Amino acid sequence: MRLLSSIVAIVIFIISSCDSPKNKVLTDKKISIIGKWHRFTLENGYTEFCIDSQYVVFYNQKVGRFQLKYKIENDSLKYLTKQYAAKITNYGDSVYLEGNDSTTATLYKFKEPNTPFNLIPNVKDSLSFALYLKGFDKRLAHEFEKAGIAISDNTGLPPDTIYQQLLKKRSH
Repeated sequence: MRLLSSIVAIVIFIISSCDSPKNKVLTDKKISIIGKWHRFTLENGYTEFCIDSQYVVFYNQKVGRFQLKYKIENDSLKYLTKQYAAKITNYGDSVYLEGNDSTTATLYKFKEPNTPFNLIPNVKDSLSFALYLKGFDKRLAHEFEKAGIAISDNTGLPPDTIYQQLLKKRSH
């Protein structure tokens, strides 16, 4: 009997320790999404997000940079100037958003944040903006390649030209 109860205790311990912490939902009372995030979708391409306590600032290769004021209510993100709200599921290194418009999105937190582009002057010829774009383009190419889309396809064209052609195809 003692052996049986010991075996049951060991099995329960092993099963509970195999539960991956990566998939656990963080149940903090106060949700915080402050930080630098990114996501990739075939529909919208690669997007980076700088989120502070008031604004979500987006940077996307098609649209450029824009910001929206937001607030967190209970477990939802709500934009103050748009009719969009999303339930937030926090996984620690990522957040899953379920929008009131039937959209979903997973944002992944940068392990080592780059320069926060919301602090860079919105001047295209500034050195800091040029440096940010150079890093952004590398991260963008990496995400496209992870999705199986080759940006450089040995056509003899410079990568910038191939990238521009890709953007034109996606916007039509």
